[in-house]
Amino acid sequence: MPGAARRGGGAVRGEGIRADLLSDILRQAGGSRTTLYEHFGDKEGLFRAVMERHCDRVLEEMSATRAAGPAAMAEGLEENLYRVGLHIAGTLTMPETTAILRILVSEGGRIPDIAQAFFQVGPEKTIGWLADCFREWSEAGRLRIDDPEGAAHAFIGMVVGDLLTKRLILPDEPVSMEELERYVRQSVRLFLAGTRP
Repeated sequence: MPGAARRGGGAVRGEGIRADLLSDILRQAGGSRTTLYEHFGDKEGLFRAVMERHCDRVLEEMSATRAAGPAAMAEGLEENLYRVGLHIAGTLTMPETTAILRILVSEGGRIPDIAQAFFQVGPEKTIGWLADCFREWSEAGRLRIDDPEGAAHAFIGMVVGDLLTKRLILPDEPVSMEELERYVRQSVRLFLAGTRP
């Protein structure tokens, strides 16, 4: 059932891992409950596959920036950090992201291994990549950062701001792209003001 994880994103919304989730996905993807269980084990396994696929897709969308590498990104440092920040913040405006986060908040205590897996396949990869960039830029004298990993956490915290809280509490409230762009631009400028030599 290769399409089940993809189609599962449409059935996984902010209501938690619903009891009828498997039926919804079977109806969308076709196939039988037996086949679904063979591939994913249970609805938590399916949720894990949906979550991992979503995180991979989000990170893949940053691949052009990541492929350029820190040295190339340093040339237009502010603009490149702005693009990265906008991608991170924009990810939170995606309905799939909001649904996954809301499920993790409501079910994370019951399925801690899946909650931990989310951090490993999503945020930790992004933080590691940013920390590598910050480390290289510091070594090259472009930035003044003693703790690259801490700076990566701080940068993400700045560009995400209270957007995460708003998306978790008011998932259907529209996000103005113009406001998001302005907020991220200001966050990047503040970050660079505190880290430039």
